[in-house]
Amino acid sequence: MAEPDEQAGRKDPAQTPSSEDRQRAAWISLLVAIGVCLVVVLLVLAPFSSVILLAVVAAGLIRPSYRRLVAALHGHRRAAAVLICVLLLVVLLVPLFLIAQEVSEEALGIYEMSTTQLTQGGLRDMLEQRQDRIDQVNRLLEPFGTTLTVDRVSDLLATLGLRIGGFFYKQGVSLAGHLVRFVFGFIFWVVILYYLLVDGRLLGRWVEDTLPLPVEEQRLVAGRFMDMASSLVVGNGVAAVIQGFAGAVTFSVLGLHGAILWGVVMAILAFIPVVGISLIFIPFTIILLFAGETARAVMLFVPLAVVATVVEYWLKPLLVGRRAQMHTLLVFLSLIGGAMGFGAVGLLLGPLAMTAFLTLAGIYRERYRRVLGAPPPAISEG
Repeated sequence: MAEPDEQAGRKDPAQTPSSEDRQRAAWISLLVAIGVCLVVVLLVLAPFSSVILLAVVAAGLIRPSYRRLVAALHGHRRAAAVLICVLLLVVLLVPLFLIAQEVSEEALGIYEMSTTQLTQGGLRDMLEQRQDRIDQVNRLLEPFGTTLTVDRVSDLLATLGLRIGGFFYKQGVSLAGHLVRFVFGFIFWVVILYYLLVDGRLLGRWVEDTLPLPVEEQRLVAGRFMDMASSLVVGNGVAAVIQGFAGAVTFSVLGLHGAILWGVVMAILAFIPVVGISLIFIPFTIILLFAGETARAVMLFVPLAVVATVVEYWLKPLLVGRRAQMHTLLVFLSLIGGAMGFGAVGLLLGPLAMTAFLTLAGIYRERYRRVLGAPPPAISEG
């Protein structure tokens, strides 16, 4: 007969954890640890997210040229990466710094103009000289029971000028204060780009080995991602530079204040399909017409309208082709939504996130829908 101590020391086999239970517990613990660490890592990298995103996109676009340079340098990968980074510092940093400095000065100049000229007697004198224009507007407004007077228009324009001037003052001060931060951010971008060029293959293999998706599906997502990035940076980027340069030159030739500032604004707006730079030159044309400057209005409208039309409907399709693989409406919404949610970097992040989502949804629709027992899609693509 077994002793009581021996009976107490024995365990019920039903209560003993099996190897599967221990493995399941280990997996759960590992996933929780990974999740916690991932959250911490994302919080650590959050301040640099926009710089990292831009560096990843730039590395993908530059990699073909980098490989050719490595071959020309007989396999010296680090030397090729250094040459590319130095070239980017010289070609991009200096012009961008000078443009940012000029934009901040012009923004402050617009503030000074709006708070002095528009609030002094010069505005009233100009309106009194345009009394015939005001009378024409009053005849159009007569059915609505509204009448404009010199005093009323002067007050409206002065108030509007103060608000616009205050906006540009804030933007100009902010931009001037962030020039040093911009320089350090650019240098940090170049450093990340250097390591992505040198060690990009190792990072890519690590990602492919780590993610649960099959390698071909990961490469499909990455390929679509880079197609959209190249269409935005190469196609829309070149188009934006052309339209922004044309706008700055036109404003400068016509003697309109803030040529560089409005050129930069038009370059940013050129990323938006269809409307683009018309959001700037059409209101300025209307203002010039109202001021009686018909010749300047025509000289502003015609060249910029021609440039916008040629770039939007000929150059962009030529540069981008069908690489974007996204409907124009989705591009429009992702650009606007990205800019509203994430600022300037959202112009790139929004379409890229939309591309990643549509690609992953397409993978599920084509490859995993039947595996999960779902019925086939009712509407075929195309």
